[in-house]
Amino acid sequence: MKLKDIEVEFSFTDADCIERLEKASKRVKEETEKYKKQEMDLSKAIRKECEIINNFIDEVFGEGIAEKVFKGKKDLQEHMKLFEDIMNAKIEMTKTTQNLYDNLEYKAKYMPNRETRRHNNKKGRR
Repeated sequence: MKLKDIEVEFSFTDADCIERLEKASKRVKEETEKYKKQEMDLSKAIRKECEIINNFIDEVFGEGIAEKVFKGKKDLQEHMKLFEDIMNAKIEMTKTTQNLYDNLEYKAKYMPNRETRRHNNKKGRR
C-alpha cells in the first residue's frame, strides 16, 4: 500500500493488519474525545489532532512511518486527508470481500458439483 510517496507493508485482507487498523481506529476515537473536552488554542488543537493521526499511522504501518510521510509537518488538512483515504480504502475492501463471499455462497447454493448433477440426471431418466 502507498501512503503518499511511501510504500508500506499492509494488506486489507490480512487479519493481523486489519486487527492493528481496528485497534488504532478505536484509539483515535477515544483520544479525540478526551482532548475535545479540553479548552485549548487552535494551534494546540491542530497539533494534538496531527499527533493522534501520527500515532495511528505508526501503530498501523510501523514506527516512524508518520515522520517519513509528513516530514514533521503539522498540517491538519494533510493528516485528515490521509486518514480519510485509509478508512475509505478499508470500506472499499470490506465491500469487495463481502461481494466475494456472496458470490461463493451463490455458487455453492445454485451450482452443485458435477457428480451431483450427473446423479440427478440419471435418476430422472429411469
